[in-house]
Amino acid sequence: MTSGKNVWAIASALAVLFCGSVSQADQPLKPATPLLDAGLAAPIPEKLALSDDGASRLTIPVMVNGQGPFPFIIDTGADRTVISKELAAALNLPAGPHVSMHESAGVDDVQTAVIARLDVGKRTVEHIDAPLLAAADLGAMGMLGIDSLRDQHVVMDFKVNEMSSSPSHVEAFDPNLIVVHGRSRFGQLVLVDAIVRGVRVWVILDSGAQSSVGNMALRKLLTRNDVQHAQYPATEVISVTGRRTPAEMQDIGETHIGDLTIFHMPLAFAELHTFDRFGLADKPAMLLGMDVLRTCQRVTVDFKRREATFKTR
Repeated sequence: MTSGKNVWAIASALAVLFCGSVSQADQPLKPATPLLDAGLAAPIPEKLALSDDGASRLTIPVMVNGQGPFPFIIDTGADRTVISKELAAALNLPAGPHVSMHESAGVDDVQTAVIARLDVGKRTVEHIDAPLLAAADLGAMGMLGIDSLRDQHVVMDFKVNEMSSSPSHVEAFDPNLIVVHGRSRFGQLVLVDAIVRGVRVWVILDSGAQSSVGNMALRKLLTRNDVQHAQYPATEVISVTGRRTPAEMQDIGETHIGDLTIFHMPLAFAELHTFDRFGLADKPAMLLGMDVLRTCQRVTVDFKRREATFKTR
Protein backbone atom coordinates (compact mmCIF):
# COMPACT_ATOMS: atom_id res chain seq x y z
CA MET A 1 0.00 0.00 0.00
CA THR A 2 1.16 3.53 -0.70
CA SER A 3 0.90 6.03 2.12
CA GLY A 4 -2.16 8.27 1.79
CA LYS A 5 -3.59 6.34 -1.14
CA ASN A 6 -5.83 3.36 -1.75
CA VAL A 7 -3.85 1.03 -3.99
CA TRP A 8 -5.86 -1.08 -6.45
CA ALA A 9 -4.72 -3.81 -8.80
CA ILE A 10 -7.24 -4.42 -11.53
CA ALA A 11 -7.03 -7.16 -14.15
CA SER A 12 -6.80 -5.71 -17.60
CA ALA A 13 -7.32 -7.27 -20.96
CA LEU A 14 -4.52 -8.76 -23.04
CA ALA A 15 -2.99 -11.04 -20.43
CA VAL A 16 -2.50 -8.30 -17.84
CA LEU A 17 -3.76 -8.78 -14.27
CA PHE A 18 -4.39 -6.47 -11.34
CA CYS A 19 -6.17 -7.18 -8.08
CA GLY A 20 -7.30 -5.02 -5.17
CA SER A 21 -10.09 -3.68 -2.99
CA VAL A 22 -13.70 -4.19 -4.02
CA SER A 23 -16.72 -1.90 -3.88
CA GLN A 24 -20.23 -3.20 -4.44
CA ALA A 25 -22.94 -1.10 -6.06
CA ASP A 26 -24.96 0.04 -3.05
CA GLN A 27 -28.36 -0.07 -4.68
CA PRO A 28 -30.20 -2.97 -6.36
CA LEU A 29 -30.13 -3.40 -10.09
CA LYS A 30 -33.08 -2.31 -12.20
CA PRO A 31 -35.51 -5.12 -13.17
CA ALA A 32 -34.53 -6.73 -16.42
CA THR A 33 -36.46 -6.69 -19.67
CA PRO A 34 -37.46 -9.98 -21.33
CA LEU A 35 -35.26 -11.77 -23.82
CA LEU A 36 -36.77 -12.30 -27.25
CA ASP A 37 -37.34 -15.76 -28.72
CA ALA A 38 -34.25 -17.84 -27.94
CA GLY A 39 -34.52 -20.04 -31.00
CA LEU A 40 -32.03 -22.92 -30.96
CA ALA A 41 -31.92 -25.42 -28.10
CA ALA A 42 -28.84 -25.08 -25.93
CA PRO A 43 -26.37 -27.96 -25.48
CA ILE A 44 -26.02 -29.36 -21.99
CA PRO A 45 -23.18 -27.45 -20.30
CA GLU A 46 -20.49 -28.98 -18.16
CA LYS A 47 -20.52 -27.48 -14.68
CA LEU A 48 -17.42 -26.85 -12.62
CA ALA A 49 -17.36 -25.60 -9.06
CA LEU A 50 -15.95 -22.11 -8.59
CA SER A 51 -13.87 -20.85 -5.71
CA ASP A 52 -12.94 -17.35 -4.60
CA ASP A 53 -9.32 -16.23 -4.87
CA GLY A 54 -9.68 -13.84 -1.93
CA ALA A 55 -10.03 -10.80 -4.18
CA SER A 56 -13.60 -11.55 -5.32
CA ARG A 57 -12.43 -12.98 -8.62
CA LEU A 58 -13.30 -16.48 -9.81
CA THR A 59 -10.96 -19.47 -9.97
CA ILE A 60 -11.58 -22.85 -11.53
CA PRO A 61 -9.74 -26.20 -11.23
CA VAL A 62 -7.45 -26.80 -14.22
CA MET A 63 -5.26 -29.76 -15.20
CA VAL A 64 -1.85 -28.94 -16.68
CA ASN A 65 -0.16 -31.73 -18.67
CA GLY A 66 -2.32 -34.26 -16.82
CA GLN A 67 -1.36 -32.99 -13.36
CA GLY A 68 -3.43 -31.03 -10.86
CA PRO A 69 -6.00 -29.70 -10.52
CA PHE A 70 -4.64 -26.19 -9.94
CA PRO A 71 -6.69 -23.02 -9.30
CA PHE A 72 -6.66 -20.68 -12.31
CA ILE A 73 -8.35 -17.28 -12.43
CA ILE A 74 -11.02 -16.89 -15.10
CA ASP A 75 -10.33 -13.73 -17.08
CA THR A 76 -12.72 -12.87 -19.90
CA GLY A 77 -10.70 -9.72 -20.54
CA ALA A 78 -7.35 -11.43 -21.22
CA ASP A 79 -6.41 -12.69 -24.65
CA ARG A 80 -4.05 -15.45 -23.53
CA THR A 81 -3.58 -17.97 -20.76
CA VAL A 82 -0.85 -17.28 -18.17
CA ILE A 83 0.90 -19.64 -15.75
CA SER A 84 2.81 -18.83 -12.58
CA LYS A 85 6.57 -19.20 -12.55
CA GLU A 86 6.30 -21.43 -9.49
CA LEU A 87 3.89 -23.90 -11.08
CA ALA A 88 5.85 -23.99 -14.34
CA ALA A 89 9.01 -24.81 -12.39
CA ALA A 90 7.28 -27.48 -10.29
CA LEU A 91 5.94 -29.16 -13.45
CA ASN A 92 9.29 -28.71 -15.24
CA LEU A 93 7.65 -27.07 -18.23
CA PRO A 94 9.98 -26.32 -21.15
CA ALA A 95 10.77 -22.70 -21.93
CA GLY A 96 8.90 -21.10 -24.79
CA PRO A 97 9.62 -17.97 -26.80
CA HIS A 98 9.76 -14.46 -25.38
CA VAL A 99 6.61 -12.52 -26.19
CA SER A 100 5.46 -8.93 -25.87
CA MET A 101 2.84 -8.65 -23.14
CA HIS A 102 0.65 -5.57 -23.10
CA GLU A 103 0.02 -4.45 -19.53
CA SER A 104 -1.65 -1.43 -18.02
CA ALA A 105 1.40 0.84 -18.09
CA GLY A 106 2.99 -0.34 -21.31
CA VAL A 107 4.54 -3.35 -23.03
CA ASP A 108 6.86 -5.89 -21.38
CA ASP A 109 9.04 -8.61 -22.88
CA VAL A 110 8.24 -11.80 -20.95
CA GLN A 111 9.39 -15.40 -21.00
CA THR A 112 6.80 -18.10 -21.73
CA ALA A 113 6.50 -21.76 -20.78
CA VAL A 114 5.05 -24.36 -23.12
CA ILE A 115 1.93 -26.14 -21.86
CA ALA A 116 1.42 -29.24 -23.99
CA ARG A 117 -2.10 -29.88 -22.73
CA LEU A 118 -4.48 -27.87 -20.58
CA ASP A 119 -7.79 -29.43 -19.45
CA VAL A 120 -10.72 -27.43 -18.11
CA GLY A 121 -13.29 -30.09 -17.33
CA LYS A 122 -13.82 -31.97 -20.58
CA ARG A 123 -12.39 -29.18 -22.75
CA THR A 124 -8.78 -29.59 -23.86
CA VAL A 125 -6.48 -26.93 -25.31
CA GLU A 126 -3.15 -28.05 -26.73
CA HIS A 127 0.20 -26.28 -27.04
CA ILE A 128 -0.05 -22.96 -25.23
CA ASP A 129 2.91 -20.58 -24.99
CA ALA A 130 1.90 -19.18 -21.61
CA PRO A 131 3.58 -16.04 -20.23
CA LEU A 132 5.27 -16.57 -16.87
CA LEU A 133 4.25 -14.36 -13.94
CA ALA A 134 4.92 -14.61 -10.21
CA ALA A 135 2.16 -16.40 -8.29
CA ALA A 136 2.15 -13.61 -5.67
CA ASP A 137 1.36 -11.04 -8.37
CA LEU A 138 -1.05 -13.32 -10.21
CA GLY A 139 -3.01 -14.31 -7.10
CA ALA A 140 -3.34 -17.92 -8.30
CA MET A 141 -1.43 -20.65 -10.08
CA GLY A 142 -2.50 -19.31 -13.45
CA MET A 143 -5.07 -17.45 -15.45
CA LEU A 144 -7.42 -18.70 -18.16
CA GLY A 145 -7.63 -16.25 -21.05
CA ILE A 146 -9.91 -16.36 -24.04
CA ASP A 147 -7.44 -18.50 -25.99
CA SER A 148 -8.72 -21.30 -23.72
CA LEU A 149 -12.36 -20.18 -23.93
CA ARG A 150 -12.70 -19.27 -27.60
CA ASP A 151 -15.96 -20.39 -29.29
CA GLN A 152 -17.36 -21.16 -25.84
CA HIS A 153 -20.49 -20.06 -24.02
CA VAL A 154 -19.27 -19.29 -20.49
CA VAL A 155 -21.73 -19.02 -17.60
CA MET A 156 -20.78 -17.53 -14.23
CA ASP A 157 -23.53 -18.43 -11.78
CA PHE A 158 -22.91 -16.50 -8.57
CA LYS A 159 -26.03 -17.87 -6.86
CA VAL A 160 -24.74 -21.45 -6.79
CA ASN A 161 -21.06 -20.50 -7.28
CA GLU A 162 -20.62 -22.53 -10.46
CA MET A 163 -19.17 -21.98 -13.89
CA SER A 164 -20.40 -23.85 -16.94
CA SER A 165 -18.83 -24.02 -20.35
CA SER A 166 -20.37 -25.34 -23.55
CA PRO A 167 -20.16 -24.63 -27.28
CA SER A 168 -21.53 -21.25 -28.38
CA HIS A 169 -25.33 -21.17 -28.42
CA VAL A 170 -28.38 -18.97 -27.90
CA GLU A 171 -29.51 -18.60 -24.29
CA ALA A 172 -32.80 -20.30 -23.36
CA PHE A 173 -35.73 -17.93 -22.83
CA ASP A 174 -35.84 -16.28 -19.42
CA PRO A 175 -38.03 -13.20 -18.77
CA ASN A 176 -35.46 -11.89 -16.27
CA LEU A 177 -32.52 -12.08 -18.65
CA ILE A 178 -30.88 -8.99 -20.16
CA VAL A 179 -29.01 -9.52 -23.44
CA VAL A 180 -26.31 -7.05 -24.51
CA HIS A 181 -24.60 -7.34 -27.90
CA GLY A 182 -21.04 -6.31 -28.64
CA ARG A 183 -18.13 -6.47 -31.02
CA SER A 184 -14.91 -8.44 -31.08
CA ARG A 185 -11.54 -6.72 -30.66
CA PHE A 186 -8.44 -8.92 -30.40
CA GLY A 187 -10.85 -11.75 -29.52
CA GLN A 188 -12.30 -9.91 -26.50
CA LEU A 189 -15.96 -9.04 -26.21
CA VAL A 190 -16.53 -5.28 -26.23
CA LEU A 191 -20.08 -4.16 -25.43
CA VAL A 192 -21.27 -1.10 -27.31
CA ASP A 193 -24.77 -0.51 -25.93
CA ALA A 194 -23.76 1.34 -22.75
CA ILE A 195 -24.50 4.89 -21.58
CA VAL A 196 -23.20 6.90 -18.62
CA ARG A 197 -24.74 10.36 -17.99
CA GLY A 198 -25.85 10.51 -21.60
CA VAL A 199 -22.42 9.51 -22.92
CA ARG A 200 -22.11 6.34 -25.02
CA VAL A 201 -19.36 4.11 -23.63
CA TRP A 202 -17.43 1.09 -24.88
CA VAL A 203 -17.39 -1.62 -22.19
CA ILE A 204 -14.87 -4.48 -21.93
CA LEU A 205 -16.32 -7.30 -19.84
CA ASP A 206 -13.47 -8.35 -17.56
CA SER A 207 -14.03 -11.13 -15.01
CA GLY A 208 -10.36 -10.93 -14.03
CA ALA A 209 -10.78 -7.38 -12.77
CA GLN A 210 -11.83 -6.98 -9.18
CA SER A 211 -12.94 -3.40 -9.77
CA SER A 212 -13.97 -1.33 -12.76
CA VAL A 213 -11.77 1.26 -14.51
CA GLY A 214 -12.62 4.06 -16.93
CA ASN A 215 -10.32 5.80 -19.39
CA MET A 216 -9.46 9.47 -19.46
CA ALA A 217 -11.68 10.20 -22.48
CA LEU A 218 -14.67 9.10 -20.39
CA ARG A 219 -13.47 11.11 -17.40
CA LYS A 220 -13.14 14.25 -19.52
CA LEU A 221 -16.72 13.98 -20.77
CA LEU A 222 -18.15 13.20 -17.34
CA THR A 223 -16.33 16.02 -15.57
CA ARG A 224 -16.66 18.77 -18.19
CA ASN A 225 -19.23 20.56 -16.04
CA ASP A 226 -17.26 20.22 -12.81
CA VAL A 227 -16.02 23.34 -11.09
CA GLN A 228 -12.38 24.06 -11.83
CA HIS A 229 -9.87 22.06 -9.81
CA ALA A 230 -12.49 19.58 -8.54
CA GLN A 231 -10.75 16.99 -6.36
CA TYR A 232 -11.49 13.25 -6.28
CA PRO A 233 -9.97 10.54 -4.05
CA ALA A 234 -6.57 9.40 -5.34
CA THR A 235 -5.64 5.77 -5.93
CA GLU A 236 -3.26 3.78 -8.12
CA VAL A 237 -3.46 0.97 -10.63
CA ILE A 238 -0.65 -1.55 -10.18
CA SER A 239 0.29 -3.93 -12.98
CA VAL A 240 1.63 -7.43 -12.49
CA THR A 241 5.11 -6.15 -13.27
CA GLY A 242 4.86 -3.59 -10.47
CA ARG A 243 4.27 -0.50 -12.59
CA ARG A 244 2.02 2.06 -10.92
CA THR A 245 -0.41 4.33 -12.75
CA PRO A 246 -2.08 7.23 -10.87
CA ALA A 247 -5.88 7.06 -10.79
CA GLU A 248 -8.81 8.79 -9.14
CA MET A 249 -12.08 7.43 -7.81
CA GLN A 250 -15.54 8.70 -8.66
CA ASP A 251 -19.12 7.63 -8.09
CA ILE A 252 -20.41 7.93 -11.64
CA GLY A 253 -24.05 7.60 -10.63
CA GLU A 254 -26.46 5.80 -12.92
CA THR A 255 -24.94 3.53 -15.57
CA HIS A 256 -26.88 1.76 -18.32
CA ILE A 257 -25.53 -1.32 -20.08
CA GLY A 258 -28.26 -2.34 -22.47
CA ASP A 259 -31.32 -2.66 -20.22
CA LEU A 260 -29.16 -3.24 -17.15
CA THR A 261 -29.01 -0.24 -14.81
CA ILE A 262 -26.40 0.11 -12.05
CA PHE A 263 -26.78 2.81 -9.41
CA HIS A 264 -23.86 4.59 -7.69
CA MET A 265 -21.20 2.69 -9.61
CA PRO A 266 -17.65 3.34 -8.31
CA LEU A 267 -15.13 3.82 -11.11
CA ALA A 268 -11.38 4.39 -11.04
CA PHE A 269 -10.13 6.64 -13.85
CA ALA A 270 -6.64 5.97 -15.18
CA GLU A 271 -4.63 6.45 -18.36
CA LEU A 272 -3.98 2.78 -19.10
CA HIS A 273 -2.10 1.33 -22.05
CA THR A 274 -4.89 -1.26 -22.21
CA PHE A 275 -7.23 1.28 -23.78
CA ASP A 276 -4.54 2.25 -26.31
CA ARG A 277 -4.17 -1.41 -27.26
CA PHE A 278 -7.89 -1.66 -27.97
CA GLY A 279 -7.86 1.55 -30.01
CA LEU A 280 -10.10 3.16 -27.38
CA ALA A 281 -7.78 5.82 -25.91
CA ASP A 282 -9.80 8.66 -27.46
CA LYS A 283 -13.21 6.98 -27.08
CA PRO A 284 -15.12 6.82 -23.76
CA ALA A 285 -14.48 3.30 -22.45
CA MET A 286 -14.32 1.22 -19.27
CA LEU A 287 -13.29 -2.20 -17.98
CA LEU A 288 -16.31 -3.74 -16.23
CA GLY A 289 -14.99 -5.73 -13.27
CA MET A 290 -16.21 -8.17 -10.66
CA ASP A 291 -17.53 -5.42 -8.37
CA VAL A 292 -20.36 -5.00 -10.88
CA LEU A 293 -20.63 -8.55 -12.22
CA ARG A 294 -21.12 -10.00 -8.73
CA THR A 295 -24.18 -7.82 -8.16
CA CYS A 296 -25.90 -10.05 -10.71
CA GLN A 297 -27.15 -13.56 -10.05
CA ARG A 298 -25.78 -14.90 -13.31
CA VAL A 299 -23.59 -13.57 -16.14
CA THR A 300 -22.81 -15.26 -19.44
CA VAL A 301 -20.24 -14.44 -22.09
CA ASP A 302 -20.45 -15.90 -25.59
CA PHE A 303 -17.38 -14.90 -27.58
CA LYS A 304 -18.50 -16.41 -30.88
CA ARG A 305 -21.96 -14.79 -30.75
CA ARG A 306 -20.46 -11.56 -29.39
CA GLU A 307 -23.00 -11.14 -26.64
CA ALA A 308 -23.32 -11.13 -22.88
CA THR A 309 -26.34 -11.74 -20.69
CA PHE A 310 -27.11 -10.56 -17.19
CA LYS A 311 -29.66 -12.00 -14.77
CA THR A 312 -30.39 -9.73 -11.85
CA ARG A 313 -30.85 -10.85 -8.26
